[in-house]
Amino acid sequence: MSFRDDLATLVPKDKFDSVWNSFFEPKFVGFFINLLASEPKSVESELESLGVEFKQFNLPNFYICEPKFKEILSHSSLFNEGKIYIQNPSSYLSPLMLNPLPSDITLDMCASPGGKSIVLANLMGGAKNLAVMEANKDRFFTLKMNLKKYGCNKAKTFNKDARSVSHTCANRFDKILLDAPCSSYSQFGVSFKEKSYKEIKSIAKLQKQLLNSALTALKVGGSVVYSTCTFYEEENEEVIQNALNSKFELKLEPLNLGLKQAVSSEFGVRIIPDETMDAFFVSKIVKLA
Repeated sequence: MSFRDDLATLVPKDKFDSVWNSFFEPKFVGFFINLLASEPKSVESELESLGVEFKQFNLPNFYICEPKFKEILSHSSLFNEGKIYIQNPSSYLSPLMLNPLPSDITLDMCASPGGKSIVLANLMGGAKNLAVMEANKDRFFTLKMNLKKYGCNKAKTFNKDARSVSHTCANRFDKILLDAPCSSYSQFGVSFKEKSYKEIKSIAKLQKQLLNSALTALKVGGSVVYSTCTFYEEENEEVIQNALNSKFELKLEPLNLGLKQAVSSEFGVRIIPDETMDAFFVSKIVKLA
């Protein structure tokens, strides 16, 4: 079966055409202000001077503008000096839902290129209690470069497979973000290479291992946010169900995103893609024992 056929079973029937069309049309451009380097009024004033027409999105400290302004943003001093980070609003959700306090010992397990780590540092008022991991060496250096650019130099960085935390950091962290490697079907389009069912099952196996490691590294009473940018239940709901059936005592925390694109289920929230948001899945797990 093709992805189009699969998609028809994964999204509401009345939304299929709009979801399908969203893969082939330019989306609104999203960005957030790096509060470690600037403040909203100053950034908004500079955006106006650049002629960028923007508006606040229904998420704190997040903005969108029309696709025609993307090049202006990406070549502006705001971007080059690390005052704004260009990001789809779906990707902003998982660190926002984790919502770490400044005192929380926090881990971003699969962190490159660093956008979600920068959101975490903004929420924490700095990166001194933030650790980030990336297994791929090239992506790790991209991560370090972005952390430096956005004033997150105090973050502890590790070029390691995140599954290793189950052996080295048991019961260490208050909050963990696992934005897991996935089949990335939110990026489906003309040049997208579809995955076989065997490939998706292999990715899901890795995701289950990563989430198990996250739960081992989490303190009792702490929380993990698990997210992907794909549709398949094997990579989303089934990964959460596997964790709930594991040795840990867990509960799922309800997420009220207040977004028209959000559809809740017993395992988390799916974002149905449109002209603004990419497909996304997010779930928040609390470790009870």
